[in-house]
Amino acid sequence: MESRRSAIRVERSRGAQSTSGNARGGGPRRNRRRGSRCVGALVLVAVLALVASACTLRTEAHNARALIGAGATNPSFLDDPDFARVLGQQFNSLSPENELKWSFNEPQQGVFDFTKLDRLVTYAQKHDMAVKGHGLISGCCNPAWLQQIKDPNALRAAMTTHFDTLMTRYAGKVDRWDVVTEPLSIAGGTGLSPNDFFNVLGPGYVADAFRIAHAADSNAKLFLNESLVEFNATKRQELYDLVSGLVADGVPIHGVGLEMHLFGGRPEKGVITDMVKVYRALGVEVAITEMDAFVNPNAANPLEDQAETYLQVLTEALEAGIRDISFWGFTDKYHGIWPESAQPLPFDANYQPKPAFWAFRDAAASLR
Repeated sequence: MESRRSAIRVERSRGAQSTSGNARGGGPRRNRRRGSRCVGALVLVAVLALVASACTLRTEAHNARALIGAGATNPSFLDDPDFARVLGQQFNSLSPENELKWSFNEPQQGVFDFTKLDRLVTYAQKHDMAVKGHGLISGCCNPAWLQQIKDPNALRAAMTTHFDTLMTRYAGKVDRWDVVTEPLSIAGGTGLSPNDFFNVLGPGYVADAFRIAHAADSNAKLFLNESLVEFNATKRQELYDLVSGLVADGVPIHGVGLEMHLFGGRPEKGVITDMVKVYRALGVEVAITEMDAFVNPNAANPLEDQAETYLQVLTEALEAGIRDISFWGFTDKYHGIWPESAQPLPFDANYQPKPAFWAFRDAAASLR
């Protein structure tokens, strides 16, 4: 998610309607029973020891033939031994926070820094995890040298060098890439955002990016990642028009990523299913790429209400056929730009599983 606070305002205004009537005092009975058994065990034995054994998200993901990922993984978080332990125990996929954005790995033209990315990839290989490359092109974190390029041919050449260097280095280690993230205006209704690439190349920069990425690694899956479309019908149509146009033009796009930041509500039931259907008809898969859900302080039991949000969304996503799901982080200890009160992730700041943790387990179990 780009650091755009306006996204929070948009989502809260739209999500307020979805939250109305959903602030229940408790989650599903099955969810509470399963959670209480494991939580009771956690009281009796060391939390991390149990989490390392039976109560793991990656076990449920394996049973569902799915990827369950921790996005926004800053390599510095691996210095925290509890973070490093739970990440590998619970998840079978990870993706970087900002380390694949240009300012972080090519701060000067032609001068690359792979240190942080290499650390993530090495960790993932050690723990048998897939790696998603997040952030080849986004609206933020572009160095001054890139912003100063005004010639279209020079910018395409810089993109080619950048993509070739990164994707060749990590070929076979990074299996899917967010080639373009958040190309549409944050509130929708005005088309593509005027980012540094649009300003030089025009709307064709999206197709250029996918073609360049495909040439760099023809075996990788290439995704377009977008926010808030599950709440905004206008933006949802804009995204479909963009992707269907790329497909019609023969652009090598393989997937659409729904960020799924749930700031204050739940998507209307059926929206995720409908999106999966229309993109599947184009030959394009759908992933959830940055999921988190703010607690609702007005709910009778905010954490159970949060778990209900996770359960509803994850159940519909899995039943619709989505098999690539990533949270935007995994512990409230490291939750990006959100306020501390948001508590948006499945593990609390002490790495103990919250009711939201059990939501994925129950959603995955529902497929059996």
